[in-house]
Amino acid sequence: MDKIKITVVTVVYNASGIIEDTINNVTNQTYENIEYIVVDGGSTDGTQEIIKKYEGKISSWKSEPDKGIYDAMNKGILLATGDYVYFLNVGDKFYSDMTLENMINQSQYEDVIFGDTCVKDVEGDRIVKAYPLYLDWKTMPYCHQSVLIKRTFLINNLFDLSYKIAADYNQYHGLKKSLATFKPINEIICAYDTNGFSAQNAKVMLREYSVISLRNNSGFLRKLKIKLYFLLRMNLRNI
Repeated sequence: MDKIKITVVTVVYNASGIIEDTINNVTNQTYENIEYIVVDGGSTDGTQEIIKKYEGKISSWKSEPDKGIYDAMNKGILLATGDYVYFLNVGDKFYSDMTLENMINQSQYEDVIFGDTCVKDVEGDRIVKAYPLYLDWKTMPYCHQSVLIKRTFLINNLFDLSYKIAADYNQYHGLKKSLATFKPINEIICAYDTNGFSAQNAKVMLREYSVISLRNNSGFLRKLKIKLYFLLRMNLRNI
């Protein structure tokens, strides 16, 4: 039987200094059936010229203005033809050349396959373990850089552009409501650089997480717990 197809989507805008490393990181994967799509937001810094240089290794690409990263990621979903979709946005890297192969080998082709993340920030590298699903009232179990999701589920759960930072958390709850099956695996999936994530972004993220969690949970005591949890987190950040 042929290996199932995985669509890898890279979203990029004006990143000529790092897009080549991202492309090479994807094309070095040992998995044999990858569709690679690049969605560029209309770069003007030479990014498009680098993409054209690698057209022989890229399945398809498009360049046009968008409404932000989640809009670009939605475009990638709609262009994809693979059984699963994975987002490796510019600047991020697969943790190893065998990452996609290991993800599939550790699964039973569940709808959502996710693992751990190597987070890079000002303090250095640290491994962030995937969270248990029962804690999804306060956080997303996985980073969107560390998950394979079946395209058929994503088509019906596109990113909601009304959220600036937490559209992936909102999407997770949509997948859950769609009765998707989830499979955590013991694998570091992605090296993810958070050095550009500001305190202002944290403020927006916590507020959006709180709104999403409250909407997707019921019961007075549970909602009170959620409100207090996010209020405490925001106070600890002095925001």
